[in-house]
Amino acid sequence: MNAVDAVGTIAEVLSWIGLGIGLPLLAIVLLVKLHDGSWVPHEVVVVEDDGGRARARWFAAGDFWERPLRAEESVHWHGREEADAFLSERHPSLMRFEPRRPLLHAFQVLGITLAGVGAASVILSIVLLFLG
Repeated sequence: MNAVDAVGTIAEVLSWIGLGIGLPLLAIVLLVKLHDGSWVPHEVVVVEDDGGRARARWFAAGDFWERPLRAEESVHWHGREEADAFLSERHPSLMRFEPRRPLLHAFQVLGITLAGVGAASVILSIVLLFLG
């Protein structure tokens, strides 16, 4: 086995791994984004109830909405009565503080990276096929 065959084998394995994992990840990201719809910036009011728990309240789509805030969300509103948040256009009762889901963004970056490596490996395999 010469060097061209070894590089060709490695490129083929990388193409299978890259495209085999990257494309399904990108498909999952696309399906979740289509289901979620868009999220628009909105301002929410933060109030504390009798038990000391923080709650976010907002007005959207002609109705008032509220939900309890989790402890890890305190970095977004700590010490303020108003906070910037994002509301779902499809479901105005859904609110979050990040413009996108962190796990979904990680899937997207990983999917693009793996699909790019896979596509580059396919091209390299085709080039090496004609060299050998």
